[in-house]
Amino acid sequence: VVSTQSTGLHTRFMGNNQAKTKKKKRPPTPGPIDNLPKNRENDNYGIDPEVIKDIQKQTNFDKVEVKKLYEVFSEIAPNGTVDEPTFKKALGKLQQCGLNNLEDTPFGERLFHLLDTNGDNVVDLQEFICGLSLLCKGTLEEKLALSFKAYDLDGNGYITKDELALMFKSAWLAGFKALCTTHANEEVNMEDLNEFSEEMASLFAENAFETLDANSDGKLSFEEFKEFAMAEPKITATLNGFKKEVNITFF
Repeated sequence: VVSTQSTGLHTRFMGNNQAKTKKKKRPPTPGPIDNLPKNRENDNYGIDPEVIKDIQKQTNFDKVEVKKLYEVFSEIAPNGTVDEPTFKKALGKLQQCGLNNLEDTPFGERLFHLLDTNGDNVVDLQEFICGLSLLCKGTLEEKLALSFKAYDLDGNGYITKDELALMFKSAWLAGFKALCTTHANEEVNMEDLNEFSEEMASLFAENAFETLDANSDGKLSFEEFKEFAMAEPKITATLNGFKKEVNITFF
């Protein structure tokens, strides 16, 4: 059984969703890349130092961070590139790179396509590290642009109401998935959660467009989306009193 109590996303568009389950202990979250042991600094992971220097010049990462990212990439892409199915299975490893658990965000499904900048359906080392540089250490404007691309599913330069609803739905499902991992039991029906998330996402997308679509053309431009994103919107899912906030931008 799922119920909802609307509180607005960042005072206007945020949701609060609830279902009953038993409490379980939450597993610890790995620390960020900045907390790497100091004795790892001289470990080259088999990568050419010149390659590290070249990548550093293109990103906001330092040498130690680039080495760690190379190590993670080598684990998921031993042949030098990684396809989408393999990448999705390895999302948990990106926590080692200082990212939050992307499996518990609405961006897990979109991250591969955001990193695959040349559209060849694989991600290589440069795309991997340069993309994560924007996620981890990009400027506000860079993160806004990346968030916009995540919502703009067809890449036409605008966000439709359906695209906004799909990302909202992904956010709710991500929140419920995270809570189900630690607080779920047999009473939780994922089919019901999916249906509920879809209904609420459509409702909230409708409300969001009424506020954000300034020229009423049925789509959001980057500037219109920027107003929404700057409010740091979140979806809040609640399971038997346990809450999970899900960021719906890359902030």
